[in-house]
Amino acid sequence: MWVNLLHAVPGRFNLADLPTSPPETPGQPLGPSDDYFTTKCFSSAVTAVDYESGMKPTALDQHHPLAAPESINLSIVERYIPPSSMNEFANLFNTRGPSLLVDRLVELAPNNGCLVFIYPTLQGAQTFANNYLGPVLDPLLRTMCVVNGYSADLSEAIGRMPAVPHLLSFDIMRRRALALCMELNGGATHIRKRLRQAEGTPQAGTFTLVHATKHQVNLERKIWADWWIKQEKTRIRNKVGEYFARARQYKEGDVAEKMPIQVVRDVLEGVEQRVVERTAGMPMGIEVGVFIVRRG
Repeated sequence: MWVNLLHAVPGRFNLADLPTSPPETPGQPLGPSDDYFTTKCFSSAVTAVDYESGMKPTALDQHHPLAAPESINLSIVERYIPPSSMNEFANLFNTRGPSLLVDRLVELAPNNGCLVFIYPTLQGAQTFANNYLGPVLDPLLRTMCVVNGYSADLSEAIGRMPAVPHLLSFDIMRRRALALCMELNGGATHIRKRLRQAEGTPQAGTFTLVHATKHQVNLERKIWADWWIKQEKTRIRNKVGEYFARARQYKEGDVAEKMPIQVVRDVLEGVEQRVVERTAGMPMGIEVGVFIVRRG
């Protein structure tokens, strides 16, 4: 059996950061030639589409599959912290995209291909902002503003995650996932017509939400901080740049003379390394919705 592992990675990435492939089972044969039952694992990477960039759908290019349509047996999409902006989430359940979820469904093989989709709920996003990020970032920003004379506008721009209040509860996400499957199966949408042409039969490849539940996930500081830094670095750099550009325009004393790159570095290093005293142990788990969609 041949196993192909396709990792979706950001536009700029290090090959060393790719997850380690699972070991081959049952393993290499003892003899010099390959045994019929030997499993071979092949890993590769493809640049993921940046759904947070605010892409505009067009008539000719509204979907962005990472693999050939109908070629994936098992697809796993995981997100445990809120997205940087609403752009990724805005079209998540929209067949006219750009939609991260629809693109992964199109890639599923029609003979029981499965998608495991894990995404933070509204409650989970609020928990992350208030119980994970807030205790680390808020005092850091307050100290930076007091010591350096920055206005509260900079602290607000850096600390606020705009997408948090707009995410959905688990029940609403489940209803929208069901509605999306029904729309894909209905035959009236542009995307379903395309799928029918590829499959050759009108009823092949029905999408079914076979499982939906919510789950609490506890994240260690090192893990969520690394995710947050990689996700938010560009946004923070832009916000800090805008703030200092205004300061220089209006010649706001010492602030205009400071270097914005140092502010960005202080924020990112602070989230990663700042010591935070807690009166209790780990904060409460982050609620995520877990959805399994089968096509077949």
